[in-house]
Amino acid sequence: MNFKMIQFLGKEVPQLIFGSLTMAPLQRNMPAEEGGKIIAYALKKGLRWIDTAQMYGSYPHVRIGIEQSGINRDELVISTKSLCKTYKEMEEAINEAMDEMNITYIDLFLLHAVRSPEDFLDRSGALNALTEAKRLGKIGALGISTHSTICAGILSGDERLEWYHLMFNKKGTGLTDGTLDDQIKVIKEIKKRGARFYAMKPLGGGYLKGMAEEALKWVKDNPLVDAVALGMTSEEEVEMNIRVFTDQAVSEELSYRLSTIEKRLFVFNNLCIGCGECEKTCEQSAIFVKEGKALVSEENCILCGYCIPACPKFALRII
Repeated sequence: MNFKMIQFLGKEVPQLIFGSLTMAPLQRNMPAEEGGKIIAYALKKGLRWIDTAQMYGSYPHVRIGIEQSGINRDELVISTKSLCKTYKEMEEAINEAMDEMNITYIDLFLLHAVRSPEDFLDRSGALNALTEAKRLGKIGALGISTHSTICAGILSGDERLEWYHLMFNKKGTGLTDGTLDDQIKVIKEIKKRGARFYAMKPLGGGYLKGMAEEALKWVKDNPLVDAVALGMTSEEEVEMNIRVFTDQAVSEELSYRLSTIEKRLFVFNNLCIGCGECEKTCEQSAIFVKEGKALVSEENCILCGYCIPACPKFALRII
């Protein structure tokens, strides 16, 4: 396979990253065995980077995928993230990740979904825990993920941050406070100081699925992009994405089947108590409470699923 390869701390891996969010409880809620089988399939096909997060709930899927693939763990890059704020919480999150994935180190650990510079400062204890874990060899590199262009710009010069996981797609879909041009300027500043960037939501949370091949090629061929995280929940999706990322033709049948898969955020009204926790969590202004029930703006929703664990009554699900 003719993947574009990148260097990650001495490892050479394909640019295409297996994103585990879409198979996890926040979205498709696939059983760990089923999800692990798809991860193993992707690894056998040549992928070597798996992206996950504490809040995804996909650590068991990743563990099974690695075990079933037969690929040596030291050939893989595993990245994860956590919303933790304190030193102790992050210390526990690091151990949880290693225990649940049955690994002895994590290649890349990010502060997850940083909303603002103030939020970043509130997590100084967590960042200190990551820094210490890196010193001890438990973590290879540190970074942040954020949907905010302004936040990424302000933090673009922080020398402690080696990787940034940022929204990047052909239409700029999902950016909370900037345009695609603004995001490109920020990424150029990040790259200028030698830090690196991997793209999230290359299909805009599903909005660009009707032009999936074109949208994916736009991201993968952009010279600013080091790597691209892409959620996959079937062998067909793995095949299509590999074909795109290795410049092979995608059959019309496969492209059509994948472009017609529909997903949406659903509110179980009989469970919803209108507490507003989901609204507080959403950075996209895609969910709000009206007349005592949560309502979804499908125009704004990027299907990240971050509102789901905030609901105390488990009334939200991506279906």
